[in-house]
Amino acid sequence: MNKTMYFSFEAAETGFDPAAYSDLYSNIVIANMMETLLEFDYLSRPTRVVPGTAAAMPEVLDGGRTYIFHLRKGIYFAPHEVFGGKKRELTAQDYVYSLLRLVDPSTKRPNAWLLRGKVIGLDEKLAEYKKTKQFDPNVPVEGLKALDRYTLQIKLKKPDYDLPYIMAMPSTVAMAKEIVDKYGDQDAGAHPVGTGPYMLKQWERGHRMVLEANPNFRGLTYAPPADAKGVDQNVANQLKGKVLPLIGTIDIRIIESGQAQYLDFLRGGQDILVDTKPEYAALAAPGGKLDPKLVKKGIRSFTEQQPEIVYNHFNMDDPVVGGYTPEKVALRRAFTMSYNSLKEAMVLRNGQAIEAQGPWSPGIVGYDASFKNPFHAYNPARANAILDTYGYKDVDGDGYRERPDGKPLEVEYLGTAGSGRELEEQILNAFRDIKIRARTVQVSFPDLIQRRQNGKYQLAGGAWIADYPDVDNFLQLLYGPNTGEGNDARFKLPEFDRLYDDITAMPDSPERQKKVMRMVRLASAYAPWNFNVHRIRTHFAQGWTTGFAKHPFDHVKFMYYDIDLAKREAYKKQQ
Repeated sequence: MNKTMYFSFEAAETGFDPAAYSDLYSNIVIANMMETLLEFDYLSRPTRVVPGTAAAMPEVLDGGRTYIFHLRKGIYFAPHEVFGGKKRELTAQDYVYSLLRLVDPSTKRPNAWLLRGKVIGLDEKLAEYKKTKQFDPNVPVEGLKALDRYTLQIKLKKPDYDLPYIMAMPSTVAMAKEIVDKYGDQDAGAHPVGTGPYMLKQWERGHRMVLEANPNFRGLTYAPPADAKGVDQNVANQLKGKVLPLIGTIDIRIIESGQAQYLDFLRGGQDILVDTKPEYAALAAPGGKLDPKLVKKGIRSFTEQQPEIVYNHFNMDDPVVGGYTPEKVALRRAFTMSYNSLKEAMVLRNGQAIEAQGPWSPGIVGYDASFKNPFHAYNPARANAILDTYGYKDVDGDGYRERPDGKPLEVEYLGTAGSGRELEEQILNAFRDIKIRARTVQVSFPDLIQRRQNGKYQLAGGAWIADYPDVDNFLQLLYGPNTGEGNDARFKLPEFDRLYDDITAMPDSPERQKKVMRMVRLASAYAPWNFNVHRIRTHFAQGWTTGFAKHPFDHVKFMYYDIDLAKREAYKKQQ
């Protein structure tokens, strides 16, 4: 436990309250400090969920409407002064409290969609808040209650076949009520306390996070399920018989420059480099084969088609680019036809991506690789013809179009400092090709998240990495009731919403897939998103590291990693 592992993020975190923050970087830290009832098995491929803090997989009753979880006994929160010097055991009530905080309408909750409209009695509790402005997460509802100290019951309005996946997401971890009581909702994210393998030792916002092994953690010995498939036996052998975690301190820094990240890794400044920028992945492993010089140094590379989508999304509430009338739809379609996503994939991302056709990703239930979006093909001439047809004319002769009513037309793209100038230039070129004035504004990653959630933008960049392998996890981003809670495009289409309600209660089947494809076509036709690419991700690990495997859906889990200090020191002396 005297070891320190060095790691980096390419963008800043926002905070560590699981009910309030859901960006990738915050979630990585949350997932290492707090625990869910279920979790993804580390090495099973295809992926599967297994018990986390639950003693076993849940009992499923009433045709999928009732789930009963039995917690393991003897799980304790990390030490904190709020517990008065005593060890604080995890209970079922902690999950009742944490899950109700997830939907608390008095505070911005980006993942309220996970439970809202599903749990019996929850919508009534939310409706009561509108009258009284009071919402107490300590008071259970009929569908979410602790039957005893170690038993949690969740009762649903209708079957939800994805609930086990949801109970493995970082948003559904258990957080101690005492922390929120002491620090309040606004500051609880700066004082995270969970039952996981690590706890927060130091935090310099937007710069550095240091995690320290939780002395109250029970310790785990990993073994793949007996019937697991696709297990990386090399990693399994590295972990066999070892009590986790294996490293005492995790030192995470924010390095927004892809070049600086990569060079720091080559110098030995980082032990593992996840999600390497595409230009440096292509440099290190041209054609997908690791450079022999790096192989000689002991460096290993891992490449995966990530289950995610990169997209640009319009604010459907904006008076210029939003709306559902034919001329507004025409404006958005014209942009999708003038944006060259193939160039983004092959040139700007150095071939480390494939074109996207719809609001989903390969590798999930519901994806159809044969679908071709008729409004996605790069065709600026057709885009200009559409704008001409719907009255977007250059009225004043300055070379740029005005709106059909003659008012000025300009679109602002909201991006981040780390998004890359070439990508922003491609967006500007797309608008230039259809004679629309546009400009870009750069903000920090946390500010981007906030402005998207609050609808304070016209067009913004986005990316969604699957939380679990089902198309529902993507389509919920366009579900009307999720506006401001994942649906940052603020897309509200009654037919789409009805279909979403249908598919969430259906198992995978031809009938469900037919509804899914109707939703994909609606999203393509109304164009709240421009579907860009699915990234191919490359990760690197130093020769002195063991236990590293990148999970398709789960977050980076530091407790499985180990390092050989002598080998690291020897490497650094050679640099």
